[in-house]
Amino acid sequence: MTVIIVFMKKNINAVICVLFFLLIQAGVFAQTAGWSGPSPKEAFDKPNLHTPKDLYRMAREAMASGYLDEARLFALRLFFDGNRSQNLLNLLGVIELQAELPLLASEWLRRAGALSMSNKVGQRYLTRLPARPRPIPVDQTKLADHFSEISEALPRLQDRLANPKLHFGAIMKALERGQVYLALALSEEYEKKYPGPDGPALTALCAWYLGRNRDALNIIQTQLQKAPHHGILLFVKAMIEDTNPGSSSGSFFRALYDLDQWTRALSLVDQYSKSNPSSPDAYITQARIMLDLNKVREAGQALQEAGVRDPGNPEIDLLWVAHLLQRNEKDKAATRLARAFRRGYNMPSVSLTAALFALQNGRMNEVNVIISDAMSSRPFTDPEAYPIYITLLLMTDRTADARNALDEWKTRVAERSMLCYLEAFYFFKTGDNRQALEWLRKGFQMNPNRIGILQFLAGFPALGDDPKLFAEVNNRLAGASLPGYSEMPVPETLPVAAGQTAAASSASSSQGSTEISGDGKFQITLGPGIDSSARTILGSELAKMYERIASRIGTLTVPIFINFISAEGLGPTIALYESANMVVTVTTVYYDAEMIRNIILANFDALGDNELGVLIEEFPGHLLAGEVTRLIIQILIPEAKTNRTASAWMQYGLAEILAASSISQRYRLLVAQKSIESAVAKLASSNMLNSIFSEGYSSPAVFETATAQAYLMTAFLVKRSGNLEKGCRDMMRMIELVSKGGVFADVLNQVFKISEADFDKGWKESAYWALKQGAPYEW
Repeated sequence: MTVIIVFMKKNINAVICVLFFLLIQAGVFAQTAGWSGPSPKEAFDKPNLHTPKDLYRMAREAMASGYLDEARLFALRLFFDGNRSQNLLNLLGVIELQAELPLLASEWLRRAGALSMSNKVGQRYLTRLPARPRPIPVDQTKLADHFSEISEALPRLQDRLANPKLHFGAIMKALERGQVYLALALSEEYEKKYPGPDGPALTALCAWYLGRNRDALNIIQTQLQKAPHHGILLFVKAMIEDTNPGSSSGSFFRALYDLDQWTRALSLVDQYSKSNPSSPDAYITQARIMLDLNKVREAGQALQEAGVRDPGNPEIDLLWVAHLLQRNEKDKAATRLARAFRRGYNMPSVSLTAALFALQNGRMNEVNVIISDAMSSRPFTDPEAYPIYITLLLMTDRTADARNALDEWKTRVAERSMLCYLEAFYFFKTGDNRQALEWLRKGFQMNPNRIGILQFLAGFPALGDDPKLFAEVNNRLAGASLPGYSEMPVPETLPVAAGQTAAASSASSSQGSTEISGDGKFQITLGPGIDSSARTILGSELAKMYERIASRIGTLTVPIFINFISAEGLGPTIALYESANMVVTVTTVYYDAEMIRNIILANFDALGDNELGVLIEEFPGHLLAGEVTRLIIQILIPEAKTNRTASAWMQYGLAEILAASSISQRYRLLVAQKSIESAVAKLASSNMLNSIFSEGYSSPAVFETATAQAYLMTAFLVKRSGNLEKGCRDMMRMIELVSKGGVFADVLNQVFKISEADFDKGWKESAYWALKQGAPYEW
């Protein structure tokens, strides 16, 4: 018996040892419950533990199995090891998309797109993801007022954010909308309410979007010691520390410019712009090259093309500054710089350009403040910042700081001509002419077409110490275009009113723009290849639409900007209001009856010939009138734009009513009913409607159903007011109050004298028959 007991004890001990060993192995191979592959944390912490091929495979497998944190770590190990491919960056984007972080996803996908001319996979996702965040417009002199408004609104906002998920989501949405300072304020409050790494990570993300990279890195360095695998901390670290000339550049064309591949860049401008009609990237780079070549007229043409595609882009405004300075129009350049600041106060290159202006005017205190402030933005991720910053330091005799900045820049970029030229400037400045000439020679061999910096460096007498280089530089300068006046139209000056500013930024065009309604209400920009007669035809229709809409909801004192462009590459788009740019884009599909017919029949094919004929004729105008109505609403009520998530369904519903084509309304109701019956879409809550309209990630069936529902909800309220005129005014009042922060139920009762419960019941009862029969409201 004793022998047996001893034998059993030995076996039990052996089993325990085996189990303990297996538990340790399980911890190594799967630190997260459910993931059975190699440990992602160990893979991340130990570079070269796995091959790049295995890391990529494991990242894909983990994502496919729903283990997104694990997938992210495998993929980020590849990224931090220096691997760059569209597949990897697209994978990181899709991981963040599945993790319900669309803002982060869009950043990865845009970086993937910068690696080559096209990124079909990434582009498919980007069409339904947030655009690159651009700060909401704030004048330089009104930043303090902006901060005060945020401070006043913060307590009210926090009352609604009852849990970490809501608070987190509010910060992300604020960033998507460009309310970066609001996001920062909310993230700081998040840190106070919810201790842990999430709050500092969100603050670091906000700091990065504000261009405060040093502040962001300080947070990351501290927090990664506590949470070394935190997704957002690692994301911001990756964004700031990315030194790949492609992915860090922001766009494929910017990378070509920085790497001195100018001939290739110029040869691809037309091809890229035709394939990507909404992207300004190619024209921005073309303008930048033309400015470096002192070809002022060509630069102006490219800038106007870029401005049509992306009105309000501060990068374009900054290039207009350079353009105007080459024309020796310093006052207009200063005005344009003020405009660049309104949407580019997060870009170090904007404030540093302002410092150059201050230096020229002897305002040294202002220069010192800007230089000191720029320290918190280093290392710069704004591609234009280092050259301006280093130039500024050298011009103010801060050679030690300039040396430090040059060394920092050299660790972040591949060698390029601009770096060489600035090294030459530094060594000329410090009296080391031998090294200065070596750097100048190297820069000239890389790219002899940077005329501006060459003209400047040619002014140093020491250039004469190298007769061959002296002759080459002077011969190049002799053959360059001379800066100065040209007949190219100058962009508009900075408008006074905020509403005017937003609209006016889209007015530039290589073919000009013209006011066509009797009161100059519309300015229509024609895209390449559009016959000029289109202005008159489209303008006449727009004038009639405006008269009808404005009579119901109010007139404007600023013009409405319309882009009329080819539909090439835009699919079935007919008319689209771009709220970020305050412009309505109309495509040539608007006048293509056969294309309109195909679009209609693709959604609903049970209309009779008579109805179909009328619908083909009226549907394009109905869509355009709806988009114009939403633009007018957001000009009349600015909060409806800045806080559109609060009142989006009301804006869409009112726009659908005022578009006023009953056959088009009937068609949309029938499409919605078909989608509901087939379970492709369903009626949603008002909050969900706002989300569908604000985020734009939905399928066409869901969007059409949401539009029909918004129409039915709004029409129920308008009908309750007694007549169309009063109902529209009441609806505008409701949009205003809700957009300004009013509680929906309270505003509903105040304006329409109905409780939220009765409203919900009433509109649904009316909607049942309207959807079944395809019967719009009658007024």
